[in-house]
Amino acid sequence: MDNYPQSDPWLMVEDGLQAKNQLDAERIFSIGNGQLKQRGNFEEYYSGETMPGSYIKGNYSPVQEDLIIHKNGITVSTGIIANAPDWTGIKVQLNEEKLDLAVWEVLNFKRILNMHEGFMERTFEAISRKGHHIQVSVKRFLSIANTETGAICYKVKSINFAGRISFMPVIDGDLQDYHQNVSEPIWNVLQTRTQQDVAHLWTQTRHTDFHICSALTYDLSKNKEHLNIIPTKIEKEKMAGFSTGTDVKSGDSLCLTKYVAILNSINHPRKELTEKACELAKISKQKGWNKLFEEHKAVLAEKWEHSNIFAEGDFETQQAGLYEIFRKYIDSL
Repeated sequence: MDNYPQSDPWLMVEDGLQAKNQLDAERIFSIGNGQLKQRGNFEEYYSGETMPGSYIKGNYSPVQEDLIIHKNGITVSTGIIANAPDWTGIKVQLNEEKLDLAVWEVLNFKRILNMHEGFMERTFEAISRKGHHIQVSVKRFLSIANTETGAICYKVKSINFAGRISFMPVIDGDLQDYHQNVSEPIWNVLQTRTQQDVAHLWTQTRHTDFHICSALTYDLSKNKEHLNIIPTKIEKEKMAGFSTGTDVKSGDSLCLTKYVAILNSINHPRKELTEKACELAKISKQKGWNKLFEEHKAVLAEKWEHSNIFAEGDFETQQAGLYEIFRKYIDSL
């Protein structure tokens, strides 16, 4: 944390993209709600060094077979939390150019962890190899009010670009397990399906037979006006989602809001996972970003009110104390 300039003890701030520190930053800027945890990796494609990480309470990956135990009829492992399908992905394109901060020119990059309100935010400008200039703002949170849901608000403003901006919000199961060397995937994909307004990916962890269903839906607007565009459905072996977008000119802004529900077989019967996950994702969309975020903030504010926060001491002491408490909320998986 010493490498990041700070101005507010409630905020962790990375000022300027530091590719060599990307893995550390992804760890520092992770968010969670006690049920779900997410590293601070980028939503858009990134060809640089990265370690996407989505984690779900109870989704253990045994290091050795003898670490598997059985409790109350449920298979439980004393291994580590396994990496789960990535719910954060939103690929972005300007015509045929894929946004990639590892190769585009990046200006005014900031990554912020707001511990008081429980969200991660990034802002930056990017210039493609063809000289196309955009301004981006991204905000994500995992709800503490409903610990099976998360949301991302991804805004792109054209500075000098005229053409089509495309978004691809997906649930991506094509991930390796980053915590151990394994000769085969630690889980199976049971089903990918994309319907008219919701998509889901259903997986099963090997050995522990832990089932996860992640479902997504989204809303797209242009200059704050809702767009009703029929998307292209994405339904691959390990990926489900949509591709959508529209034409813009200089000064136009697009916003894609992604709503995600992540359910597991400890909390729900397996035969109901897909239906309930899709239903919860659509309920989140009906509520909308503002209501979901206000519900989340209210619950977190109550937690902070009952936390042992020390206001005395120097800046670093205050921030370290707040960060330690925040990590306990996140790391309670």
